[in-house]
Amino acid sequence: MTGRRTDKNRKPARPWKIRLNLAVTVLVLCLGPIMIGAGSFMINADEELARTGARATGTIVHFDDVTKASQRRIRVDFTTPDGSAHRTFAAVDHDQHPVVGTDVPVIYAEDDPGRAIIPGYESGGEWFRGAGVVLTALFGGIGTLAVVLMGVGALRGFLRRRATRRVV
Repeated sequence: MTGRRTDKNRKPARPWKIRLNLAVTVLVLCLGPIMIGAGSFMINADEELARTGARATGTIVHFDDVTKASQRRIRVDFTTPDGSAHRTFAAVDHDQHPVVGTDVPVIYAEDDPGRAIIPGYESGGEWFRGAGVVLTALFGGIGTLAVVLMGVGALRGFLRRRATRRVV
């Protein structure tokens, strides 16, 4: 006896485990493209807002100058013509060095001033789209590698079975 499991003593796979594994696999493989789509939608919405929105001047009231790119943000307070105060946030690139107290342009939706952008600073959609591209490449690469390895294993098994049939 070689100590290897044979089909006779293998436990049958539970259908719910197979379905769960398949669902998790599909979710992981679809996560990247979903994030790419969501990020692109957010970027397009910001571009539309930049074309059609109302303009105001805001003041940078806070800047997190940290080394982690995803946490470099500014907070800008602005006032709409009706006198109501609002605030918005924007991501800051490492080559940008905003100064607290500086005035910056703000473009906002007239019907919803809480939806605002600061021209020249990143949209939140750019992070989503970039992360989606990375996840798609990562999980797509892992999936492709797994399929190739399974194919090589199946081919080796086929060739081994074929060789033993000829010998006998």
